[in-house]
Amino acid sequence: MTAPDPHGRARSGDEELRYRATCELDPATPSELAVLLEALADASWRVRAAAVERLGALRDPALALRGLLEALGGGATVGAREAAAAALQRLGAAAVPAVLERLGGGDGDLRQAAAGVLGAIGDRRAVPALAARLADADPNVRAAAAEALGRVGGPEAAGALTAALASDDGTLRLAALEALGDLRACPPAALVARILADPALRRPAYRALGACGEPEGLRLLAQGLAEPARGARQAALAGVGLQVARDAADALGVLAAAVAEVGARDSGVADACAAAIGGDDPHATLGAIAALGWLGGARHVGALLRAAEDERLRPLVEDALERLPAGAELRAALAEALGSQGPVGRLTALAVLARLGSPAALETLVREASDPGGFLQAEAVAALGRLGDARAVAPLAGLLGDEDPAVAGMAANALARIGLQSSASAAAVRAMARARAAVGAWPALYRILGALGQAEDLPTIRDGLRAAAPAGRAAAAGALAELGRRGAAPAAAALGELAAALRDPDWQVRAAAASGCAEVVRAAPAAPGAPPPAVRAALAAALGDPEPAVRAAAAEALGVAGAVEQAPALAALGRDPASPPAVIVAALHALAGLGVPPADLVTAAVGHADPEVAKEGVAAAARLEGPEGVRLLREAAASARWDVRRAAAGAMAVRGDPALGPDAVRLAAGDADPLVARAFAEAARALGAG
Repeated sequence: MTAPDPHGRARSGDEELRYRATCELDPATPSELAVLLEALADASWRVRAAAVERLGALRDPALALRGLLEALGGGATVGAREAAAAALQRLGAAAVPAVLERLGGGDGDLRQAAAGVLGAIGDRRAVPALAARLADADPNVRAAAAEALGRVGGPEAAGALTAALASDDGTLRLAALEALGDLRACPPAALVARILADPALRRPAYRALGACGEPEGLRLLAQGLAEPARGARQAALAGVGLQVARDAADALGVLAAAVAEVGARDSGVADACAAAIGGDDPHATLGAIAALGWLGGARHVGALLRAAEDERLRPLVEDALERLPAGAELRAALAEALGSQGPVGRLTALAVLARLGSPAALETLVREASDPGGFLQAEAVAALGRLGDARAVAPLAGLLGDEDPAVAGMAANALARIGLQSSASAAAVRAMARARAAVGAWPALYRILGALGQAEDLPTIRDGLRAAAPAGRAAAAGALAELGRRGAAPAAAALGELAAALRDPDWQVRAAAASGCAEVVRAAPAAPGAPPPAVRAALAAALGDPEPAVRAAAAEALGVAGAVEQAPALAALGRDPASPPAVIVAALHALAGLGVPPADLVTAAVGHADPEVAKEGVAAAARLEGPEGVRLLREAAASARWDVRRAAAGAMAVRGDPALGPDAVRLAAGDADPLVARAFAEAARALGAG
């Protein structure tokens, strides 16, 4: 017995059969297209979704338009009408002319649905017709047209929405304000001041002020922080957060002064800001953090440090903490936080204490740095380096031989940072490093000589390349690279020593040598043909090293050296299924730097499960010629991963293709993550669309 044809199964009483049959239907076949259009009214959402998916695959949208438009206006159920709208959205720009016809006629439900479809498609050809519907006789159509204009965007849409704020229709004013907020477009401050008289409109009005550049509008926004109603106050904080995301220095200066003035009049405003941190609205959290920096005090340290548990907010929190009134009370609150906050909060408190430069900070940090195995030891060591106090040299020098190489390395970095504060400090630290190197080849000592050393330190570093411990040889290779990079030793001599180290029996030394070659060439590019052929040959041979870290470092070095002749070998490295993510990233980065990233490798990288590979693929897509690069960037911008979306924003700006401008504007307005939205806003400005 043969299985029933898809037509029959698509009308079966069994939901699973209907779903599977719908997935198999070909919309290019008239009889199957008719069945798909019927399926839009199916009782099962799965079947309706499958029909939408199949209709979206039509190469000739005209075949389905009539049926979809009929379903849009006359669907038997809400589900059927929503499915028709979704299918029209999938058809995109090809559906716009036909949907525009429906926007101007039919009953109110059809006009409302047509406005929604046009907003979702986002084609600016629809703006004049949508603007006209702001005067529609049906209030639901007016509101739908305003929402659609907010989704389509552009100056003409913003102008129409601003004009709608003068309407007597409160629902339309509300929809227009919300749409302007979505567009990050602010009405004139004088108009907003009148709107704020209506309590029902305060929340969207404050959010709209998040895009305001007028001093008067910024002062209105600041006054919103003193609103007695929590919803309005949260909206004002969100508006402040949007201003922070915009990062316009002039506007933030005016806003900071206005917020401080509001806080001086009402001491409860700062506490309300502290209470708002960590709420459902990420923009309100941004606004609350910034506002506390402008009007808060030592009692708000705890709330700010709790926000720093989200590492993406940590720089904003540190900035706010450093703006608080400095004094003993603030230092005491930060010191107390070391024992009461979560991990990131404690690290943030240490960083701020270091930058305050107080004796209490030094005492606290030395105590933490001297606690072997303490949770905060490594961060305390780094903070001492940032503090730059010469009194920290002795305790840090005592950590150079720590059995934990991470702690020893951090101590070396901190000492180098202190040495950079003055020539006297540098000489003292270098003398200490050379003296200790004569006794034992601690890797940390070579880090110091690499950062601070001069040509006269070259013999000490070369001795380190012959040390018994591989870690010492690797550190010496890094120091040699640093000297060559800074011009303290002839670049050619440094490259020769590093190329020889590529044959070291220990992979750590070989990896350090390959990375060192890249650093020297990157900092001191010489005449054509450099680096010397012997160095290029040694790096090419290292692409076959058994250790992934060496292969990755060699790939990076060849990219920096401009070794286009090694592109086939680099591409093979990136395509090799056995290559770990770090090697793929290095190969792709090198190929992009050489200007020859293969399209297949870039495509595979953008969709890779490893986030670092995906981000490197996005960066390479910016350099991929033709429409494929644009397609990949749009795909990355829709990723579920915030870090990939943020990378896509940066890559759009690098590519500089004006065709991506509308995408950047739309994503800046629509991304739920404020930091990603900020990145897309920056991309839009770079592309001339923001």
